[in-house]
Amino acid sequence: MFKIKVVMKTTNEAMEELLDGKVLNIAQLNRLICAAATVITEEINGTGEYKLETQRSKTTPWVRRIHESINDIRKELSALVEIKRDNRKVHNVKRTRLLKKYNREERKFGSVD
Repeated sequence: MFKIKVVMKTTNEAMEELLDGKVLNIAQLNRLICAAATVITEEINGTGEYKLETQRSKTTPWVRRIHESINDIRKELSALVEIKRDNRKVHNVKRTRLLKKYNREERKFGSVD
C-alpha cells in the first residue's frame, strides 16, 4: 500500500509540472491521463512492459497442420513396419485399418509371396 501512495504522489507532481499554465483540449488531456495510468500500473505490477498471459505459437496454422500430418504418417509407417515384422504389439483393429488404408493384404500363416 505504501508503494501505491509514493507512485501516486510522484505522478501527481509530474502532472502538475506538465500542466503548469497549459490549456489542453479533451483529447490531449485524455492521452495524458491514459499515459499516467499506464505508468502507474507498470510501476505497481513491476512489469515495465506488457506481456500476454499465454504465448502464441510463432508458426502459421498451415505449417502446424503439415507437421501434424507428417507426424501421423510417421506413426502409421512405424506401425506398418511392425506389421511387416509380424510384431503382435500392433492391435488387430489397427492392423486391419492400416492395411486397408494402404491397400495391403495381410499375409496369412504359411502363405508364399
